[in-house]
Amino acid sequence: MANSMGRTNSKTKYNQQMYVEGTAARQLAARPARKAPNVRMVPSVSTQARENRRKATQMNLGYVLFLTVTAVATLFLCVNFVQLKAQITAQSEIIESKEAQLSVLKADNDAFYNSVAASGDLEYIKEVATKELGMKYPSESQIVYFDTAGNGYVRQYQDVP
Repeated sequence: MANSMGRTNSKTKYNQQMYVEGTAARQLAARPARKAPNVRMVPSVSTQARENRRKATQMNLGYVLFLTVTAVATLFLCVNFVQLKAQITAQSEIIESKEAQLSVLKADNDAFYNSVAASGDLEYIKEVATKELGMKYPSESQIVYFDTAGNGYVRQYQDVP
C-alpha cells in the first residue's frame, strides 16, 4: 500500500522480497575456503621501520642499570620506612609504660603526703618545737632572698655569705 508521498510500505516490500514459491528452500552459495590460521599476511614494511621496532623491543644496558638503581633505592626506602615505624612504635610503648609508672608514683606520693598530714597536728608540732625544743623564728638579718628567675627553686652549690 502506498502513502500519499509515493513511498511504499517497507513491510510489504520486505515480504515481497522474501517470498519463496514452492516447497523447497533455495540453495545457498558455497562459502569461500578459509585460509590456514597459521598463515599471516605481513604488509611490506621498510627496513628502517623493522630496525626501529627491533630497537624498541630491546633493553639496552643503560636502561637496565637505571631500573636496577631505581629498584634498589625503592627497596632501601621501604626498609628504612619499616625500621623507623618500628622504632616509633617501640618508643610509644616505652612512653606509655613511663606514663603509667609516673601516675602510680604520683598516687603513692599523694597517699604518703595525706598519711603524714593526717598523722600529726601541725600546730602541736609547732608548739613542741618552740616551747620544748627552743626553736625560734629567724630575724630579718638572718633571711637571705634569691632571685629564682622563674624556676621556682634554687640549688645551693656553695655556702651563702
